[in-house]
Formats: sequence, C-alpha cells, structure tokens
Amino acid sequence: MARNILQYVFYRLLQSILSVFGAVVIVFILSRVLPGNPAAAILGPKATPENIARVTREWGLDKSYLEQFIVYFSRLIRGDLGDSYIMGYNVSRLIAERLPASLELVVFAFALSLVIGVTLGALAARKHDTKLDLALTSLSVMGFSFPTLLLGVILLILFGVNLGLPVGGRLDARFTVKTYTGLMLIDTLLNGNINAFIDAFMRIIPPALTLAIPLSGLLVKLTRNSVLEVMNQDYVRTAKMKKLPEKVIMYKHVMRNALIPIVTIAGLYFAVLVTGDVVVETIFAWPGLGRLVWEAVTLRDYMVIQGSVLLVSIIYITVNLIVDTLYVYIDPRIRG
Repeated sequence: MARNILQYVFYRLLQSILSVFGAVVIVFILSRVLPGNPAAAILGPKATPENIARVTREWGLDKSYLEQFIVYFSRLIRGDLGDSYIMGYNVSRLIAERLPASLELVVFAFALSLVIGVTLGALAARKHDTKLDLALTSLSVMGFSFPTLLLGVILLILFGVNLGLPVGGRLDARFTVKTYTGLMLIDTLLNGNINAFIDAFMRIIPPALTLAIPLSGLLVKLTRNSVLEVMNQDYVRTAKMKKLPEKVIMYKHVMRNALIPIVTIAGLYFAVLVTGDVVVETIFAWPGLGRLVWEAVTLRDYMVIQGSVLLVSIIYITVNLIVDTLYVYIDPRIRG
C-alpha cells in the first residue's frame, strides 16, 4: 500500500517537473517569436543602440536558439529572471516583494470561502428540498455570478464610507513593522503590535470577501450536489441501517467521499486567485502580484510580464501536484 502511494506521488512529481520544463520552453519560444528585436522589447523606452547591444550580449541574443535557451535556462536555475529596465529593479526581486501580499490575501480569502462554502453546502444537502435549501442555492448562484469589479466597489463603499473602516493598502503608514515573513498579519503579531494587527486585519477583509464570495457560491453548489450524491450511495444506506450516529455517517462516510470534486475545483481556483486577482488588488490598492502584472502591462514591461507568466505556470502545476497528492489520502481507489 505504502509503496503504491510513493510510486504514484513519484510519477506525479516527475510529470510536474516535466510540465515546468515545458512551460519554460514555451515562454522562451514565445519571447523569441515576437516581432521586432527582443532586446528592444526588453528595454522599452530605454532601447538606445548601446543598451540594445549590451542586453543582446547579456542574454546571448546574437547566438543560435539552442545557445540562447542554455543561457536563459541557466539564469532561471539561479533564480535570475532578468532586469526590468522600465521599473529599474531585478524582476525576481519585484516578484519576491509582491508575492507575499498576494499569498496572504489569497490564503485568507480561500480559507474564508472554504468555511462558508463547505459548511453552507453541507447544510443545504442535509436540508434538501426545503426553503433553507432553496435560499442557500439561490444565494450561491447570485454570489458566483456577481461581477468582481462591481462587488469590489460595493464592499469598498460599504467598509470605507458607510462603516468608516480602514480600506486600501495592507497597513496604515503610521505603523512601523519589522518584516519576518512578508505576511502582514503574522509580522504584526511577531512584532507584538496588536493595533497594527487589527489595522491589517480590517484592511484585508474587504478584498478577501471580494475574492471569497464568488468561490463560496461555487463551493456551496458543488458541496450540496456532491454530498447529496454520496448520501444516496449503498454504503451510506447500510450505515444508516446499522443505526450509526448521524455525525459518524456524515463526517466519516459522506464528507470524506464528497470532498473529491471539491478538492479539485477548490485547488484549481486557488491558483486562479493567486494570479488572477488583478481587479481586486487594483481596487483596494493591494501591493500584490496581480497589481504588479497590471503595472507591467500598462508600462509594457516585457521582462516583468515574462517572469510573471512563468510564475503563473509554475503555480498552476504545483497546485495540480498538491491536489493529485491529496487524492491519494481522500480516495482509497487511487492507492491501488
């Protein structure tokens, strides 16, 4: 049993490594087939003949494609995504500075959506064909269908204007917090600054809700349908005939098997949240990866866009690996 699990995880890990390499190759090819001089695209407005010659030499753009790829790949292995000549910083540094803000926002929103979506979905399944079931499923459809931009503006006005709570950014400028993890909620606690923690907590709620409400709506519907399907299985009926406690039936037999499609959708949606919250981060002035991508597109910063696309691909592949690994523990059939 343990050997089958290790083999499954090993093969999935190998596939993920090959997928990452494939993503690197695709990003490299796309960056070379664009019309015009790649060095000029990298430099943007700073594309003087001297700078073009220097970048061409640094990235080996005057060599064969194979030699260019070797240079490109060797720099990637060292964590070097190149320099943003428009923003004036190393791309790896820019992404490293912005990624913790996005991860904190997404993890907070993801945890919130899981609690809301799975809890209400399971409740709707247990109370199926009742007014409560109808109300919850209707709200879930509304939540999932609501435009993110409009939802973000409504929450911005609600929290910032009507309730007078702090919105925008991660922390008030009057607080000085020493960085340990890059995650503001954790760093404020490590600094022992409760007021700063409260300020950071209040600021993360509106953008987190903007991300969590659509996913919560999706998870309510998905959990309800999945739980209802499992509740109609023969082994659940057998457990009921044995007069097992309802909590045992629900948590040991029903929820464990109902989690399989939930883990799939939730895991993939997590990757979308990390890289696709451009609108939310822009509305709430959240200094994360999504806002960095928006700034790069606006400024036509070729290197930042290229590095972000590569990171997006790696995040998707990594999340898929984690989801497939979780399958081993959730679904015994995969273990062989």
